[in-house]
Amino acid sequence: MTSRRRFLKATAASAVPAALSAAQAAGKGPLIRKVEVFPTAVPFAQTFVIGSGPVGSSGGAGRYAYVRVEAEDGQVGWGETNTLPTWSYETLESVVSTVRHHLAPVLIGRSPFDQAYFQKQFDERLMPAISQGFPFAKSAALTATLDLAGKIAGLPLHRFFGGSIHDKIGLCYALSIDTPEAMARFAAQYKYVKCFKLKVAGDAGLDDKRVRAVVEARPDADIWLDANQSYRPIHLESFLKKIAGIAQIKCLEQPVKSVDWLGMKRARDRSPLPIALDEGCFSSYDVARLARMEAGDLVVLKVAKSGGLWGCQRSATVAEANGLGLLGSGLTESGVGLTAAIHLYSTMDLLLPPELNGPEFLADLMVDGLTIEGATVTVPDAPGLGVRVKEDRIRAAAIQLGT
Repeated sequence: MTSRRRFLKATAASAVPAALSAAQAAGKGPLIRKVEVFPTAVPFAQTFVIGSGPVGSSGGAGRYAYVRVEAEDGQVGWGETNTLPTWSYETLESVVSTVRHHLAPVLIGRSPFDQAYFQKQFDERLMPAISQGFPFAKSAALTATLDLAGKIAGLPLHRFFGGSIHDKIGLCYALSIDTPEAMARFAAQYKYVKCFKLKVAGDAGLDDKRVRAVVEARPDADIWLDANQSYRPIHLESFLKKIAGIAQIKCLEQPVKSVDWLGMKRARDRSPLPIALDEGCFSSYDVARLARMEAGDLVVLKVAKSGGLWGCQRSATVAEANGLGLLGSGLTESGVGLTAAIHLYSTMDLLLPPELNGPEFLADLMVDGLTIEGATVTVPDAPGLGVRVKEDRIRAAAIQLGT
């Protein structure tokens, strides 16, 4: 991206919130009067296993939280987060409690356009110690306010971030950990998918067989390896030697524990593949540390871990300013979270198709109006998220939490 293009993009991004603030000041923006959070069971259509453990099972259900904010005029905005304690520390119980008792009081009585205020107050009430504090809960709440603001202003969500540069986005599909043969069959089944995130599990010999089986089944597809923290640095070197020279492999994501920054640096120093950080890189401050330590080459963006869309955009900006590449991903969100990510990623040039695998693994995306053809998503252009949330389905699938 040229310097002039970056400048114009940044100017557009700053102009939109200013215009919205002016509209609100002129009395055009109703205030938030109600905030609700729904713990919800979302059914899985296929089993999904990663290096740190299972995400969901066929016929089972994931534990999701949906945030609903309502304005004085009755307009509604939605946000969402998955909860996966084996991936990050927030649980469904903590997200629901955090939104209800700590974040909702900040939102009620304010304009949904008060985005900087919300972020500042969230971080003052729930301090982002070292990196992030309750980012999944904050992300769901902020997405709901942005959806509402977009509906009030008549603007699609991507306009808040400078406007889309892509009308359609192809998705990367995840290959759940399984036998080499099963993973190869899955990859062969989806001929329209041009990039697979191939999950590996920390066993160099078996992971090598998984990689080679998939490469043989789909020689036309790019491969994005993801270890989900399953390797120790010393064992990783054996795996890297086994897969050396396979041109389809574009990068290796989070090979060692998220807290092991020195292990990541060792991996990066000895790896012929670009190394990407995910679980170990939540905030723009983490991105800056990654760049200073030279512990990786790529940053995996996720809206939820970033504390919301604004935090995710900040991470992308810091990454680009430090010469780091951008990858986009998600946490098997349903249609609300997936659509929010699509809006943001449509404003960026990612190095590989983003891995937003809700359409692949979930039996119900809990929204209508999202156009997906094969592995290609059309960026919505209706106000807010631009999709219709199945509120009745969300309420019907409520999870009863203990007191």
